[in-house]
Amino acid sequence: MNFDLQAGNSPLASRQNPIIYIVLILGLIVISAFFLIWLVTKKIKEHQQTPEWIKKESERPSKKQDIITFADKNLMSQEDTKLLWKICRKYKIRNILYSIKDFKDIDNFFGLYYEEIKDNGNEYEINQTFKLKFFMEKIFAASESVSSTHALVKNQNIAEIFQDGTKIPFKVFENKKEHLLIEVTPEFYNSQSKPEQMEKVAFTFKSSTGMSYAFVSRLIRYEQTTTGICLMLVSHSSDLIVKQQRNFKRVSTNEKCRISSVKNEKDKRGRIFRTPAESRYDCTLLNISGGGCCISTTLPVKEGQAIYTEFTLPSGSLGVFGKIIKTRRSKTQGLFNLHISFDNISIPDQNKILAKVYGYN
Repeated sequence: MNFDLQAGNSPLASRQNPIIYIVLILGLIVISAFFLIWLVTKKIKEHQQTPEWIKKESERPSKKQDIITFADKNLMSQEDTKLLWKICRKYKIRNILYSIKDFKDIDNFFGLYYEEIKDNGNEYEINQTFKLKFFMEKIFAASESVSSTHALVKNQNIAEIFQDGTKIPFKVFENKKEHLLIEVTPEFYNSQSKPEQMEKVAFTFKSSTGMSYAFVSRLIRYEQTTTGICLMLVSHSSDLIVKQQRNFKRVSTNEKCRISSVKNEKDKRGRIFRTPAESRYDCTLLNISGGGCCISTTLPVKEGQAIYTEFTLPSGSLGVFGKIIKTRRSKTQGLFNLHISFDNISIPDQNKILAKVYGYN
């Protein structure tokens, strides 16, 4: 179809063609509509930046659309999304898009929900609740980014990492513009095995939100204050490495535990099953999570070996089979740190450990 916009052979005749005016008017209408939409959108965005609007939005209860937006942003599974909506709706948790920045409030509600469901016998739901709680903790931890050691504050915990994997805990004494002062123990200060001056050393620390960082810096020198405090001076670093979060929350302990070797036996049908050896050896539990633990022992057990570990939990004694994934000789003479991954741990047993990790009864 061909529209002939020319009404005649002269320019005057062409200008008298009504189709031209219709096209111009339609064009102006479209432009005006787009301008109006842009203007309204701009006003809405400006309104959403006002303190009054932000305060109102942050204090209202979470809506389902808030949960969907939050889940899409953080790549949550459908199962976790449903559980989060269930908890938010049950306790009327304030807008999750804002309350995630103050995780203590959310954390309390997870504790309440655990208390309600722990006796219903649904171990899977309890396990899912623990995993969602840790997932939310990781989102909160990632909400604050630390780009330099200049962000460390006085008395903040920091640990030096040695090549054998041993970590020695210290704390920040003072953070100066030129360097970082780390308070060390007199034993470390007087040790012959401490790093030399101008040597590169590795450290790890956690931010205020719980995100773990590691960095390598140069040790400038050691010195003592007039009051006898032992210090290590290290240069600042902007090359911080965010340490990969584990699948489960890990808590440090200093408790007794026992280990034994593992025997493979056969039942009457010829099926192989595992049993712990009768001999038990006393050890120290250094840390534990739902997926594994680290123990300190005098036994130089090799990596790759199966192991049986007994813990004392609030719910009673618990034995778990596992595998030693790493053995490291600690700085303490004659001791070995065994890093153990639990093997086919049952959901009920894992829930007992996770309850200990989170301090739930």
